[in-house]
Amino acid sequence: MDLFVINRYRDSDEEVNTVDQETKHLEKLKQKIEERKKTITLSKSSESDVNTINEHNTVESIATNEKSIEDIKKHDPEPISELSKVPKPKKQVKEKISHEFKVLGNNEFEKKARVSRVLPHWLSNPNGISTDLQNLDCLVEGQHWLHSTLKATLLNEGVTHLFPVQKQVIPFIIKEHKAPYPFQPHDVCVSAPTGSGKTLSFILMDEIGCEVKALVVLPVQELAAQVAKVFKKYCSKTTLKVALLGGSTPLHQEQQNIVRHTESSGWVSEVDIIVCTAGRLVEHLQSTEGFSLKHLKFLVIDEADRIMDNIQNDWLYHVERNIKLGTELMTGRVSNLNWFNLNEQKTAPHKLLFSATLSQDPEKLEQWGLFQPKLFSAAPLHDNDDEDQIRLYATPAELSEQMVACEAENKPLVLYHFLVDQKWDKVLCFTNAAESAHRLAVLLNAWGRDQFKVADLSSALDRPTREAVLRKFTQSEINVGIDVPDCNYVVSYDPPRNIKTYIHRIGRTGRAGRVGQAVTMLLPNQIHLFKELLKSGGKSDVPAIEIKPEILNGLYDSYEYAMRETKNVIQSEINSKVQKSVELKRRYKSNKQK
Repeated sequence: MDLFVINRYRDSDEEVNTVDQETKHLEKLKQKIEERKKTITLSKSSESDVNTINEHNTVESIATNEKSIEDIKKHDPEPISELSKVPKPKKQVKEKISHEFKVLGNNEFEKKARVSRVLPHWLSNPNGISTDLQNLDCLVEGQHWLHSTLKATLLNEGVTHLFPVQKQVIPFIIKEHKAPYPFQPHDVCVSAPTGSGKTLSFILMDEIGCEVKALVVLPVQELAAQVAKVFKKYCSKTTLKVALLGGSTPLHQEQQNIVRHTESSGWVSEVDIIVCTAGRLVEHLQSTEGFSLKHLKFLVIDEADRIMDNIQNDWLYHVERNIKLGTELMTGRVSNLNWFNLNEQKTAPHKLLFSATLSQDPEKLEQWGLFQPKLFSAAPLHDNDDEDQIRLYATPAELSEQMVACEAENKPLVLYHFLVDQKWDKVLCFTNAAESAHRLAVLLNAWGRDQFKVADLSSALDRPTREAVLRKFTQSEINVGIDVPDCNYVVSYDPPRNIKTYIHRIGRTGRAGRVGQAVTMLLPNQIHLFKELLKSGGKSDVPAIEIKPEILNGLYDSYEYAMRETKNVIQSEINSKVQKSVELKRRYKSNKQK
């Protein structure tokens, strides 16, 4: 506003000019006020009378104030400090707008009460399972519900005691199948740490009748092969036959192993138990003639959470559709209610879900279509900040967890210190990328040639190579592995991205009652996120390992040499790949010309 441009401090000779200048400014202001009054009157003519009166009064009050200012200037030529107290028009407009709308209720926002999660009774009240695998009290010989052949096989394998999960789950399953039709057995969900004996819980079941059929679904080929191997071992002295459908053999060869056509009975099954991956199972259901699941009694889903997060080809729909092939599915009508149809009806297969990180989300569990399920959980009860009691994830009692904080350039030095100075053997080291795993394996092999052997295992390798690495690691021909299934130590060279990945990583050690150690390597800016990750799984902070700087300083010379060797090896591998690619292109061009 021009009024406030006037300079407060003038010399005595300039007072007369100052008064004239102030008078000119006041005249300009009065002229602007009159123009503004006309503009407001025209723009507000279409509004209500109340708003027009308010605008009129506001303009008149401004004009009155300006007139009073002019009178003050006549009596006192320098009342500039008083002029600054004149209210601004904009402020008046804001006050008018604030009273235009009525505020309903109070103007204080109250925080809404948090809705507590209410779980189904079977999820909130599970049967507890102990994680202590050192003090076992369930002798194999004293269990009358175990088949005599299975008892002999267990004792030959050196298994004298059953683990807590086996002690509770197996008798429950057998008891459920003793009930006559039409009583259907309760489906079972088992949440227990890796290495706690879940696999044997669905392998060591008695031969219930002569029509026992079981289907075991796993997320990846390697796990399917391991489970099939255990099944074959414990079924070797029984009449049960086991088949693996995992993609390691051609489809037509697997078809010949599971079904056979006869002149008298048509298509018959060659196996009683099938261990498979979800994708391969769907292939057989769609393309294998004579393959049927209509007599299936057990449907076992191992690593259920991993399959639940990535249901391949909607395999569960295809399984249920194959089981229900009959009048109801073909005609879309329910069969007549009579004694014959009731007698012919067969119960749905008994579903058994096993996982170390079983979800407690009822919406996710709903997709399995479980019948009055029972939960067996080893996870402790966790009280969170919102007073909700939830069960999260459990780890073996024999497993110790630690973390190491270091800079990125010191991570190889810390790992080398564990392998050489601490003499760690059979170490499993996880990275977040196949390329990182390969570079780390090359570096460690160049660094510790005469002290340890390292091999990398990732999805970038073909299946025969992966199996060879696993075999060497099991036979202790390899001391350090990158992503292998069994070990004494687990090192997360790169921190896991979520709590489920962390639980599955550290679960590779401390299995079957053996002592294990898991260490996570973190950058300084990753410590907070890692603690939040542990908190999300109901776990407390893990202790930190301190590495003295002088220990790392003594490794720099050998580390630099190993780095030079690693660069040479990686460069030679790149050159070899480029040369092979060029040769393939030349062969392709020559064949095309021919």
